[in-house]
Amino acid sequence: MQELNLKDIYGLYLSNINEQHVASRYTDDNKSYFHGSGAGLCARKHYYSAYTQVEGAGVDENTNRIFRIGNLLHKDIQDAITWYATTHGLPLLIEKEIILEDLNVRSFIDLALIDTVGDEHVLYDIKTCNSYKWRGMFGRSPDKNPSINYQLQLATYGIWAKRHYDLDSITLKICYYNKDNSNMREVEISSEFINEAYNYWNNVGHVTGFDSVGGGNLPVVSLGIAPVYKWECNEKYCRYFDECGGGLKGII
Repeated sequence: MQELNLKDIYGLYLSNINEQHVASRYTDDNKSYFHGSGAGLCARKHYYSAYTQVEGAGVDENTNRIFRIGNLLHKDIQDAITWYATTHGLPLLIEKEIILEDLNVRSFIDLALIDTVGDEHVLYDIKTCNSYKWRGMFGRSPDKNPSINYQLQLATYGIWAKRHYDLDSITLKICYYNKDNSNMREVEISSEFINEAYNYWNNVGHVTGFDSVGGGNLPVVSLGIAPVYKWECNEKYCRYFDECGGGLKGII
């Protein structure tokens, strides 16, 4: 009888799930869009993803397992909200695909409560994190220069919702879930991030050539846009690190 290696079997299972997920969401018709989940991050990463379709380096097995935990928690919260919305007759959108053609952005909204009859319009994004990141956001000594990637991602959804539903205003909320101790916290962010998100994507379109030649220009390495943060130029965080030549590390 063949001995089972549970670690390897689980790794193969997760790889299969990831392949199915990518195949269902990204086809030849939509691969050339920028990914909304990358809002506020390196423009060179958007270039490689949208215009070259370079696969880049995959994540290791441990990271895959960490992502899986986050995805399961994400789905569980969505199921809970769906149950509540159904029993209370609330208009809810789950994993709604959105496209901003003028900005070349495509993404999926986690949760949206859009009341077309009343005046309650709320977008939610669910983020799982570890205790280290939690302390950086909510601890006694929060990060002095935190990434605003999450805020700009949610605000990108806000651009779409305001246009699609012709809204004057919309509420933006991020639900954080600490995977280490199951603490949860809901944070409302400023609607000013909507303008900031628009400016960010407009800039990405400019440096990649989308706004003039339909895309195809590799942005020059420049801190502030390519990458936005120094920590992005690391093989641990960027799957295009080798293709990019190390980004900032390649010129320092």
